[in-house]
Amino acid sequence: MKATTCSLRALSSFGDVAAEDDSVLDYFLKTDAVSDIAENRVFLVLGRKGSGKTAIVRHFSEGAKSTVSRALSLRGYPWNLHAQRIDRGASEIEAYVSSWRYLLASQLAALVLTKIGDDASGEARSIREFFRDNYGESGIALSQLLQPKRLRLSRFSFEPMLFGNKLIGVNLERGAGDLGLGMELNALTNSLLSATRTLCTRAALPPLLLHIDELDQGLASIDGARARMLIGLILAARTLRQELQGPGTKVNTVVYLRSDLWNDLEFSDKNKISQTSALHLAWDSKSLRHLVDARLDAKLGSGVNWDAIASPELMRGSQTKWNHILSRTFLRPRDVIKFLNAMLERAKLRDEEPLIFSNEDTVASRETYSRYLKDELDDEILPHWPEWEEALQACSAIATITFERDNFVLEYEKRRSSANQVTAEEALEQLYRFSVIGYERRSGYGGSSWAFQFTDPEAGWDRSATRFKVHLGLKEYARLREDG
Repeated sequence: MKATTCSLRALSSFGDVAAEDDSVLDYFLKTDAVSDIAENRVFLVLGRKGSGKTAIVRHFSEGAKSTVSRALSLRGYPWNLHAQRIDRGASEIEAYVSSWRYLLASQLAALVLTKIGDDASGEARSIREFFRDNYGESGIALSQLLQPKRLRLSRFSFEPMLFGNKLIGVNLERGAGDLGLGMELNALTNSLLSATRTLCTRAALPPLLLHIDELDQGLASIDGARARMLIGLILAARTLRQELQGPGTKVNTVVYLRSDLWNDLEFSDKNKISQTSALHLAWDSKSLRHLVDARLDAKLGSGVNWDAIASPELMRGSQTKWNHILSRTFLRPRDVIKFLNAMLERAKLRDEEPLIFSNEDTVASRETYSRYLKDELDDEILPHWPEWEEALQACSAIATITFERDNFVLEYEKRRSSANQVTAEEALEQLYRFSVIGYERRSGYGGSSWAFQFTDPEAGWDRSATRFKVHLGLKEYARLREDG
């Protein structure tokens, strides 16, 4: 049934592009992602920037009532200090597992303390005394947990056993030949976890969730110790999830990570985790329409949807306005919201009622949107490749949306600066990796299609590809024209 037309005049915006600035959470996420996390089916959430990771965190930490959640932001995290808390007795890949395990267990214990009131049991007293002895309070921030040079233990807090002896403290600062940090930290962590588990069961708490977000704020690129620390975090989260399974309160620590950072990591269990315990955030036309319709319903009235605020006329080439918009996005909520906000601003220049989107609004908004998409790509690509715009300039010089490999190599080498160490072949692969370009893929039946990383991540990079296409969202910024 055709929707009744509804004017856009009263709509201030379709929402904020960044989920962390969006005040409306109830309808931002209506996907299986929430249930997968709440039911402890995954502990790793992967997605491109803007795919909704932070929105999920906010859903749990601010909106959801069925779980006890705490969001742990790594914005401004002291990575250099953490790098010194290395377990020299572990393998290189697992050198930071014990320190992360301690940090996550401490945050779980602190979260439980906020939910049990004046519980005076031995377990609650031990946790409180431990935090008081070492940090002065139970609400200690994640960034402060590894700052002490030594963690004090007493008969009023914990007295974990190691090789038949009671630990009276754990030295976090170790010399090159001291291999005991991991064993001592693990013994302390086990005591924290045991007390936390007992308190959860006794208080019959709902599912307990820690959400570790904003890793990209401290990790623009992955190399060396940073990569090992990030791997350690993922392995520690997996370990805690396994250790805290069983009867009683469900406990999970969920790591939210950008896909490009995940792709840079290398360790033996990576594929297994990706296939069995990771949620890969992906949106399609249907789910994005649901998002927009839900926002319209909330802001303009019950039953208002996309069909009610867009004229039925098709764009050039018999394309709907909705598909025209999506073809210029990376199928991310923030992209769609940005495009629609630009259209709304343009439409409101017209003095007509009811005010609905026209084809002209769609076309006129592409310039603003294209500049936005270039800025988004700068945020993602510059930390990996500071000179990437030289490759985009090469595409602009070719001037058409599609281009041949040889033409790109010629134009790129003309513009490649001395500081740019990325070869033409590497440049094409990097552009594909961030979905700036796709390559032509031939089928066995004489047809062809365009393979883009964001729509077909399983396709992978084809080094033998000879024909490429620039993402339509960059057409206006790069001043490209359609073929022919």
